[in-house]
This record gives sequence, C-alpha cells and structure tokens, in this order.
Amino acid sequence: MLFNLRGALDSIFVKVLLAVLIAAFAIWGIGPGMLAGNTRTVAKVGDTEVPTQAYANAVQRQAQQLQQQFGGQMSTDQIIRMMGLDYNILNQMIGDAAISEHMREMGLRATETQVAQEIRSFEAFQAPDGSFSPEMMERALQNAGFTKDELYRDLRRGVARNQLLGSLGASTLLPRSMAEQLYVWQAERRRAAMINFAASDIAEIAEPTAEELLAQYEATKAAYMTPERRSYRYIMLTPAQFTDQVELSEDDIQAAYENRADEYITPETRDLLQVSFPTEEEAVAFADKVKAGADFATTGAEETAFTTEEISLGSNTRDEVASTFNAETAETVFAMDEGAVSAPIEGIAGWSVFKVAGITAGSNVALADVRDELEQTLRAEHAVDLMFDYIPTLEDAIAEDGSLSPVAEKLGLSLATVTGVDAQGKNAAGDAVVTQQNEYAVMQDAFQLEIGVEPQLKDIDPRDNTKGIYLVELAEVQEPAERAYEEVASQVRTAWENDARQRRAGEIADEAKARLMAGEDAEKIADELGGTSFDAKNVSRTAEGNSGLSQNIRRLIFDLPVGEVDAERAADGNGYVVVRVDGVMPGEPANNAAAVDALHAQLTEQFQGELFQEYQAYLLDKYKPEVNRAIVQQLFRSESE
Repeated sequence: MLFNLRGALDSIFVKVLLAVLIAAFAIWGIGPGMLAGNTRTVAKVGDTEVPTQAYANAVQRQAQQLQQQFGGQMSTDQIIRMMGLDYNILNQMIGDAAISEHMREMGLRATETQVAQEIRSFEAFQAPDGSFSPEMMERALQNAGFTKDELYRDLRRGVARNQLLGSLGASTLLPRSMAEQLYVWQAERRRAAMINFAASDIAEIAEPTAEELLAQYEATKAAYMTPERRSYRYIMLTPAQFTDQVELSEDDIQAAYENRADEYITPETRDLLQVSFPTEEEAVAFADKVKAGADFATTGAEETAFTTEEISLGSNTRDEVASTFNAETAETVFAMDEGAVSAPIEGIAGWSVFKVAGITAGSNVALADVRDELEQTLRAEHAVDLMFDYIPTLEDAIAEDGSLSPVAEKLGLSLATVTGVDAQGKNAAGDAVVTQQNEYAVMQDAFQLEIGVEPQLKDIDPRDNTKGIYLVELAEVQEPAERAYEEVASQVRTAWENDARQRRAGEIADEAKARLMAGEDAEKIADELGGTSFDAKNVSRTAEGNSGLSQNIRRLIFDLPVGEVDAERAADGNGYVVVRVDGVMPGEPANNAAAVDALHAQLTEQFQGELFQEYQAYLLDKYKPEVNRAIVQQLFRSESE
C-alpha cells in the first residue's frame, strides 16, 4: 500500500535490495512446496504469508495501469501474459515477505511516534499550507481504496524495514579517504611522445616469389572460400497490391476532408495587447490616453504592475481568446480593425482594455484543391484494411498445402524466386540481385531457415505491420567451397604485400624504440624513418578529451613508467605506434572536492550493493519460499501455459 501512496519507499537502498532479491529468487528458484489445500495464501516465506487476494489485486492493479498507458488496445489478461506480471509481482511480494520475516524474527517494530511522523510527511495528506489534514488523508485513502488500519499496518512495517535496511546501507562504512586515494589514480594525466609508422605509407617492399605467394594461399585458404549461397521462394503481400480494389464514394471523400479540417483551414489570428484595471474608471482613463496618442504598452506598464512583456499576448485565434477570457471578449476583439483600442471590458480580473496590434488573415483550402491528395491517402488506408482482410485466406491456404507453389497457384499470387545469392544479396558474378528493402528483409529470414520448414507468416517490418507480410520457403543451400589459387591470385598477392608492409613497419618501430631509449629527439627519428611524430600533453585514463587516441595506445601510455618506451600495433591494424612516457600528473583531490564526493557516493553505492547481495544470500539460505503454483495458474494462466 505504501508503494501506491508514496510511489516507492524513500530509500534508494531499499529499491536496490528488493531488485537484488527479486533477481535472486528468479535465478535460484522458489521452493517446490505447494501449500496443499490452502488457497488463502499464494506463497509463504518462513511464517510470513503472501495472501492470495492481495497478490491478485496487485497484479490486476498493475495491469489496469499499463492498459491505460497502452491506450486500451490490449486486455488486462493479454498484458499479464505478455509481460509476465503475475510472476514479476509474485517475486516482488516474496522478496518483501523475506524482509518482513527477518524483521519479525528480530522483533523490529515502529513506535507510534514514528508512524505519526510518517503519516504527517505524506504530501497527499497535507493542506495547501503544508499542515496535516485528516480530511485530506481520508480522501486520499478512499481514492486509493485503502483503510486506516491497512495504512497503519503498512507504515509500521515500512518504518521498521527502513531501519533495518538503513543499517545495512550506512554511508559511514566507507571512509572518504578511500575515494581520495582512488581519485589520485583515476584522475591522473600523462604526457607522452609518440611516433606513428603506417604500413600503408611504406612503398618499397621486396617482390614476392611464386613460392611465397603459393605459401600465402595455403596458409590462408579459408579466407578465399566461396560464400554460402541460398535459393528461396517467397510470397509477399503489401497494401499497394490492393489499392486498385478500393472503392471510394463522394461521402468518403467529404468526411475525410472534414476530419482533416485542421490541415486545410487556418483560422485568422490577431496580435493582442491587454492591460487590466481594478475599476472601470481607471480603465476608461487609460483608454482615453491611448486614443489621444499615448503608447499602449509603455503607458500600461507605467500605470499597472504589468511589464511590457506581460502586456503583449502574442498571436491568438478567436477560440483561444474565448477560452482564455470569454465569448463576448472574443467577439469584440475580432470585430476591431488593426490598431484599434477597445472600450473597457469587464472580466474576472477586473476591467481590461485590448489593442489589436496586428491581423493575420486565415486561409481555407477548398476540397477541389486537395481531392487527388485525399483520394490517394484514403486508397492507401483502405488498402491496408483489405490486406488484413485477405491474410486469413492466405493462412488457411498455407495450412492446407504446406508449401508456396500450390498456394500461389490456387490464390493467383505472384511467387518470387531468388537463386544462388550470398548474405549480401549478390550472385556468383558479384551482381546485386536483392536491392529493395522489402526483399532484403525476406533474404535475411531465408538465411536463418532450414530446408523443409513450413513457411510462416511474418511482417516485412516488425515495427509496423501495415507495411505488409511475407512467407518464405528455402529451396537450396550451397555450402562454402575452396576457390582455386588461379581465381584468387590477385587477392593473395595484395594480402602478401600488406603483410610485408606490416612486418616492415614493425621493424622500423623497433629501430625507433631503440633510438628513443637512447635519448634521441622523437621528431628527428620520425623524419628520418618516415613516421609521424606528435606530443600527447594531457592524456586521461578514459577517452574524455582525448578521443583521438585508441584504447590500446592509451592503455600502453598508462602501463609504462616515466621514461620507458614501447610500441603497440595501431588499432586499425595499419602499422605501429611507438610511445615514450615523458611525465605523470596525479589527480588532486584537494582541488576537486565535488568530483571526489561523486566518486565517494559511487563507491558507497557499489559497496552497499555488495553488502545487500550478502544479505540476500543469507535470506535465501535461511528461508525456503514456498509457492502454490496451482493458484497462480488458476488465476492468470491457461492449463496449456
């Protein structure tokens, strides 16, 4: 009940613990006890029971809330089964019962004073001035469907639970000094000299011999296999196939035009200024001044508490003025010419004077001007309905015949055939056979099928079933095969040359490492060996502010001691990067108190999470939850489920 009134328990650690408990019960399972003969209790943890009625009410209440969020498109039974609400909520209630059982054993209970303080803290029970209101409490409980006794019982349990879990989550368990020490390491920055030797920049390599190329082929033969190819058949239905069957009447077109009035009719708007006065005499005096030449906004700001910005109401339609003020005001304002000032008009706020600062004429698009567009839209909409109406016929046919050829012949549908394509939709010649998005969706499915599987009706776009459906049937699978050396000779040569350049880049990197260790200038080494040098002056352990560095190079920079040199292969595989660490700048906790506080909070939360896991393991070992699965099945599941 407290969850319904307050939204959730106040402590974040309570939420974390309950989540851990729920996950644990789901993973470890629930005891096999069936509570035979007892239908009043759906589950039991120790001596603490989960009442069947409370469980059923909780599931239905959650399902009804979700049903409203989904716009009523699904029944509560569908929502319960689809989202597994019955099992999720049961796990939640079992986790809560485990905590309650532990509290009962330890004799934890809330005092009357603590319960009273909790009641007074509920915003739903407070008057506008913040004081406790018994009448507001009665109204809130009535709206929520709870009694005072239920409130007091749940509050006592909630206060005691917070005391128990609060002791587990004490933030003082982890000293801030630990966060400070970690921050020194975590916020450390480094300077490094780097030289990049790209393999692709190496022009001169030895000419490969025929034996070397053949050896390259033999060693990497798997890289030159033909791709798996598949042949398949499919039937596709889209709304476009039913457009010609749509029949539209003049009444259909007229109704569509009227339903889309907001698209075709733009109402007249007026830029308005308004000033209000408590008495009619003050309003009349102001209107006279403006008519005599005084500026409306400036004078209004001088004589009232309104600012010039507040005096301007901006652009308004007649309906907006009527809604904000009243119909009479709207009638008066929209009868005025541009620049005109109204006589004082009485309203809730007193007496108001209006000025029409500008008029924007409305527009009206005639039906004749949009008839073609409307017809096209209506045909597309009705075609979707016709497609849905036809789908059962297609389902019956495939259930009767089991394969696509007789179905297509019986129903007069097109049967498309795709032969020998790879997973990219290309044939053996490398030509793109599958080019359309709809065809690509079918092909992806075909590469997941096995021969002999009966076609299943599927949406072309799982996110939008109005785009159409298809059935696909696998005909043949051509397994990958080795390609002869003669077919791939040029590819083998390219691979050998790339490997040779990469090896040469490694040799150059080794030479650069030795020279850097000897104290030579990085820029000079780069110029002489054909690399690119640069200084990284402020490298962090993470990519923040240094996104140009790959993770492996960043890791190398923070692994090396100051003055040490090493090299790593470039992240893209193109050559090597030589690194020398030139300086280390530790993090400074004293100058970054907010960052240390955030780190301390993060560490504390992680520590408490681990502590909660230990507590959870203790509860699971101590209590053996029992569930009457028969009740759960009778309430929310069919016998087959």
